[in-house]
Amino acid sequence: MNYFSQLGAFSVIAVILAIAATVLAFIFIVPEKKYGKLNKFGQFLHKTLNFKYLIIEKILQALYIYSTALIILLGFFMLFIYIPGGYYLRGQWLGGYGLLTMILGPVLIRIIYEFIIMAILLIKNVISINNKLKNQNPNSNNDDLFATPNINEIKSVFTPSEPAVAAAPVTPEAPAENQAHFCTKCGAPLDQNGKCPNCDIAE
Repeated sequence: MNYFSQLGAFSVIAVILAIAATVLAFIFIVPEKKYGKLNKFGQFLHKTLNFKYLIIEKILQALYIYSTALIILLGFFMLFIYIPGGYYLRGQWLGGYGLLTMILGPVLIRIIYEFIIMAILLIKNVISINNKLKNQNPNSNNDDLFATPNINEIKSVFTPSEPAVAAAPVTPEAPAENQAHFCTKCGAPLDQNGKCPNCDIAE
């Protein structure tokens, strides 16, 4: 069996094993309900497969430090470089370029990485908001950490509920002071002294 035959056979086996590993991961590791039953390594795999944390943030941080240190060192070494001239060209000292590299290089690198980090922080804020909404509403079926937060749910979580306004008590109408009194016998209105003009009997 030559090299290519062996490579093809192992590639087929690797594809089959990768498919099996993917199915097993989705059954035993990826679901949220399995998290509490896993050991520490399983929980680490669960967080990794569900993107609960971002590795790229630390990688970018290391690359930023490396790039800044590299550009400063290159600019510093350029201070000691002198290119000799020829018959028609004069020599040139690269110290000026070195100073510009040491000053402007870190600033440019910082600006580039800040734009990248701002995008990552935006994603982290979305994840944080979704986690808070999930904690506030455990019955929510939204398990996507990267989904756009629902504005109405955010308002309901962070807006204090207004106390119910008590209804104003209804005051009974005061009886009219000058209500007319009538005779109990004939029904005629009584005079100012309370006497019936017909029956001459005070109520």
